[in-house]
Amino acid sequence: MRMAIMAGLMATGLLAGCGGTEVQPDEQQTLATREDALPACGGKAFSRFYYSEPEMINEVGGWECDCSSSSAYVWGRTTAYHQDIGVTYCF
Repeated sequence: MRMAIMAGLMATGLLAGCGGTEVQPDEQQTLATREDALPACGGKAFSRFYYSEPEMINEVGGWECDCSSSSAYVWGRTTAYHQDIGVTYCF
C-alpha cells in the first residue's frame, strides 16, 4: 500500500513540473522596455537594407522610416552589412 502511495506521489510530482510562474501573453512589457523594441528613426526618412554578405548581394531584411512615425517598420533580420537609401530629414 505504501509503495502505491509513494509511486502516486512521485508521478504527481513529475507531472507538476519545476514550479515558477509563466509570463502570460497579456502581461507583455511595453515596447519601449522590451529587448526587441523597434529602432528609432532619429527624425529621418530612409530605407535601410540588410545583406547576408559584405558584397551586399542577398537582401535578408530592412527598415522603412518615414516622417509620420518615430519608429521604423522592420522586416527580416539585421546583419552588420547594410545600406541606407534616400535619407532625408523630417521637419
